[in-house]
Amino acid sequence: MNIIDAIFLGILQGLTEFLPVSSSGHLVIAQHFMGITEGNLALNVLLHLGTLIAIFVVYRKSVLNMIIEFFAMIGDLFKEKSLCVYKSKYRKYIILIIMASIPTAVIGLMLEDVFEEFFSTVEVVAFTLILTGILMMLGEKMGRNNTQHIEKLSLGKGFLIGLFQTMAITPGISRSGSTIFGGLVSGLRKEEATEFSFLISIPAVLGAVVLKSKDIMSLEKLGMEPVVLFFSFLASVAFGIFAIKLLVRLVKNGKLHYFSYYCWTVSAILLVNLFFIN
Repeated sequence: MNIIDAIFLGILQGLTEFLPVSSSGHLVIAQHFMGITEGNLALNVLLHLGTLIAIFVVYRKSVLNMIIEFFAMIGDLFKEKSLCVYKSKYRKYIILIIMASIPTAVIGLMLEDVFEEFFSTVEVVAFTLILTGILMMLGEKMGRNNTQHIEKLSLGKGFLIGLFQTMAITPGISRSGSTIFGGLVSGLRKEEATEFSFLISIPAVLGAVVLKSKDIMSLEKLGMEPVVLFFSFLASVAFGIFAIKLLVRLVKNGKLHYFSYYCWTVSAILLVNLFFIN
């Protein structure tokens, strides 16, 4: 892979990780047509790490407060025999993120090998993008008048949003799209459903990076130079920050359905290419 291809994949990851169009699906498509056959999953995970840093940058206040409150909760557990969740909304955030991460961790570990195989299947992406588009259209309609704040969300609904996140193990189903949909269905305000979608991705991405760290370290052996990987990684960070800010603005202005039309268009192009051209 040359540096131009690598930067292109980094830009693609940065944009599509947060815009509800499925980053993994787009990387499968790009890698398929660019002829990249080795190191696909490991490269995907590396680029996901770049977009994780983008979350830290944009939501640095929330992330920092959660880190501080996490250690404060541990202290209260020893001193007061309680997590004292009532002391801060960020403590509730932590509990909700843990609840939302449980189904992703369990299902992801159980079905890891199956879904890794899907990463090289363009046919799967062609059909799952249709589902992503449907989720975006329904989510915007169902969440139009939502008023609930994150800290008021029940643990059960946090778990439900986590179940929606497990759908994104399949390429073509957007992680941000499915979790935003889950948040809107659970009654969260549009802006807060978007923020919670980004926050609950942190454990999922960190887990994937840890599990695939050995594969990432072997990328150089597969012919991918460190400088090429660096620029790809950097592109994913920069365009990830841009995508987060863009999505927040579009969701706030009731433009989520635009992504439905995009997903359906890409799906149609893939299906025509698969069944009528090839």
